[in-house]
Amino acid sequence: MTNLYQIFFLNLALGLILGFVFHRSDLCMAGIFRDIFLLKRTFLLRILYLQVIVTMALFFIAKKGGLIGLYPPPNLNIASLGTLAGGMIFGIGMVLAGGCVIGTLYKMGSGSVISIIAFAGLIIGSAVFAEFYPFWAEFSKRTRVSEAVLLPQLINEHFIMLPILFISSMLIFRWMRSKKLHQKAYAEGYIHPWKVVIIIALLNLIIYISSDMPMAVSTGYAKIAAYLERILVPDHFETVAFFKKESYSVLHPDSKALIAGGPGAKFDHISSTEISLIVGVIFGSFISAISIGEFKLTLSALPPLRQNISALLGGILLALGSRMAGGCNVKFLMSGLPLLSIQAFLFLFGMLPGAWLGTYLFKKFVISYDKEG
Repeated sequence: MTNLYQIFFLNLALGLILGFVFHRSDLCMAGIFRDIFLLKRTFLLRILYLQVIVTMALFFIAKKGGLIGLYPPPNLNIASLGTLAGGMIFGIGMVLAGGCVIGTLYKMGSGSVISIIAFAGLIIGSAVFAEFYPFWAEFSKRTRVSEAVLLPQLINEHFIMLPILFISSMLIFRWMRSKKLHQKAYAEGYIHPWKVVIIIALLNLIIYISSDMPMAVSTGYAKIAAYLERILVPDHFETVAFFKKESYSVLHPDSKALIAGGPGAKFDHISSTEISLIVGVIFGSFISAISIGEFKLTLSALPPLRQNISALLGGILLALGSRMAGGCNVKFLMSGLPLLSIQAFLFLFGMLPGAWLGTYLFKKFVISYDKEG
């Protein structure tokens, strides 16, 4: 698709489906990594691995079938130490906020006050990052680790992709036989996570084919911050370099259409792909929650103060980490890892210790306080 409004409404529809299935499965990236360190539970990690492999297979087949126009996609960039540092900050924020950039949206859509606070933190953090963007851009430029974007640009694609897919399929088959991808659930309308990640992989493929890049959302938060700054502090907004930059600007090899987008306050390719998903996920979750009577928005009984502070701080760190890294868990783990993005691996290597540290801080300053209370 070359028409931005067509892409917007398609992604909005896909976002509605995402929000619905995320709510029905309660599948959140923060929970995946928090459970590893807090509960020593790896069930959801297997689910994430399944999602990466299914997406990898779909992307690989689509590329070989000529359905993917831009490879690498323009929203994946050259990795740097900034990606690693951003991943760590993101990991801390993800646990403190109680949700990732998608988890915050679907929980907010179902009425979670904590997630509304975390969403506010994401907008605030995006605006804060804009203030020191020039320094960070220079740091990232000076600490690049490779001129390649994807591992298949360094190693023959078939040599690396086919063994991964073959070995992973054998592993996943074993998990299926031993029922390690299935868990009992008693909630009304529950959708098993293994089904959800297959749905996510299919939707991600549709997004990649239709908009020339796979799923991402974090720059959408920065655009919301830009719009708010332009309204509230227009004079300062005009001085912020971050809101004037282009995240990508490329000509499509077939249609020769210009594909361009950035964090600024204007309708562009990022608006049509990311803002649409943000809105879609919120309303998809809202529809799911309303349909089974689970929507609850209780402003009269707010959560404890430390939970509110944790959510706000977590949201701010999520935004700072994603902007420092050049993307979030959706862009890197759900979309980048299946393409063997070097950026995605560095982000993951930073996010793991960050999630561990975030879990430690959450246990020490939030959970222990609640138990004492």
